[in-house]
Amino acid sequence: MTLVTVVLVCDGTSDAGLVDIAQWVTDTRFPDLTFRMFAAREVIPAHDALHVRLKRAFEAHSPDIVICHRDAEGMTLEARSAQIEAARLAAHLKVPVVAAVPVRMIESWLLMDERAIRCAADNRNGAVHLNLPRHAAIESLPDAKETLFAALKTASDLPHQRARKFNHHRARSRVTDFIDDFSPLRNLPSFQAFENHLIAAVVAHRLIH
Repeated sequence: MTLVTVVLVCDGTSDAGLVDIAQWVTDTRFPDLTFRMFAAREVIPAHDALHVRLKRAFEAHSPDIVICHRDAEGMTLEARSAQIEAARLAAHLKVPVVAAVPVRMIESWLLMDERAIRCAADNRNGAVHLNLPRHAAIESLPDAKETLFAALKTASDLPHQRARKFNHHRARSRVTDFIDDFSPLRNLPSFQAFENHLIAAVVAHRLIH
């Protein structure tokens, strides 16, 4: 079975959950291929210019495909994607670099699954209302990170003193561990763009190998 190596270049360790999302996309679309997928931790945190980080990740791992995560942070999806492509060219990479650009921030992609949020908060059977946004409104949230942190803390349903010590960073990193089906993300244009780009990159890789 053909092995395809994919490396994720992201800004911080909390973004590494994108590996689980990408793995679901590739496993769902290409069941006949085997994917080895991981985050390039040697380029975290993001101190260097993006093209430098892309080049370092490629030199360290020699992947077939690179996924580059950048939050939109006020830029359009098209502008941020063009910035990533410019960095690929500056790094002289010959392999595809797939842009993963959640509108606002990566946390917006983690607000789609209430059960996963409860599980990540170590209270899978909790029933307290989480006040999650409607799916259609997720990408218009002014601060998806704070919305997710608040949902996780609420989901924990801990008494006041213990809630003060709740580790929402740890909980955030676990959300994707409890999601088996990421298809609801297809309601988001930014995810549609990412999935289509990743599929195209894999198809192109198959054609030349």
